Amino acid sequence: MTVAAAAGNGTFIAAQTVRIESAGETGHGFLIHHAGLCWVILPRHVAGDSRRVTVFSGAPVVHSPALIETPFWEGMDLAIGQLRGAVEERCTAGLPLISGEVRAGTGGEVHLQRLRSSGEVERIPMQITRTDYLTLEAMVTKPGEELFKGSSGAFLFEGDRPIGMITEALTPTEGRFIRIEEIGQNIARRISRQAAPVAAGGGAVSAPEAPDSVGLAFEAVSAILPPLTPDQGEANLTGPGLYAFSLSRPNRIAFRVRGEAAAILSRVRIRATDEEGFAVPRDITVEVAADGAGQRARPFAMGVMGPDGTLELTGAATSARWVYVTIRSAWDEAPVGIDAVSFH
Repeated sequence: MTVAAAAGNGTFIAAQTVRIESAGETGHGFLIHHAGLCWVILPRHVAGDSRRVTVFSGAPVVHSPALIETPFWEGMDLAIGQLRGAVEERCTAGLPLISGEVRAGTGGEVHLQRLRSSGEVERIPMQITRTDYLTLEAMVTKPGEELFKGSSGAFLFEGDRPIGMITEALTPTEGRFIRIEEIGQNIARRISRQAAPVAAGGGAVSAPEAPDSVGLAFEAVSAILPPLTPDQGEANLTGPGLYAFSLSRPNRIAFRVRGEAAAILSRVRIRATDEEGFAVPRDITVEVAADGAGQRARPFAMGVMGPDGTLELTGAATSARWVYVTIRSAWDEAPVGIDAVSFH
């Protein structure tokens, strides 16, 4: 049963349903907006081993990349990703939408909301057959409809209220769902840790451009922590390659201007690697020094890099011969990987 989204709240809800493509899987997700950021909720197995997935909206179809993290307990088929780009405009639902509870019991009439590749919304009638503390099960009630491959991640609704996310097809017409209470509690706890980054000078922090775009001429000359391998050193930060290290303590990386004259610095852009197996930095501070020896450093900006791996820090324009970027924490315990740092 393919239907156009109804006007009003139905249209709003339908816009939050998205289709996901990763390296080896297809599925669905659901958008949530919080603290100025757009997040996509999806099953862990849909992301698979990919840190990056592509998110497709409903009609008219647009797409954006999302960087996925799986911070939840091992047995929970749940993941979350931060996204930027064209799909952000569809991202309007807040945390309250997934903060409800399942009211329908066994026999309750509900529907599964899916998205075709064309962007059309499908609403599949279902009936709840079983509920427990963490999950619920439901079966398709319309003859001829099935839970085809790619249904994972689609949300189950009672009216306009989401009550679960499908993670497993038990038969072609029966599915198992994570209850909305579990999704809401875990997602809220995770993304509430994501504070909006603020520069030390009070300027807004964002990442509107790629951090390796042409900027001021600085070179990385030293770092407190050694690279994982000789070819993954800090010198790569202003050239090809990445800098990878185990964050055993805060890592202060020193950059020196090329040439004799000081540079006028107002922005620092940082991009984490999207390679598998690396953590994204989190808390970052930047200091600058105008003296030739770089011994009189003063604060310039600080901020929090989101899980999408991009951050721009802005401060009052200042003279700088040295810039010190300190990575203080990361989003998980894997080695940290940084692709580029640029100065503007």
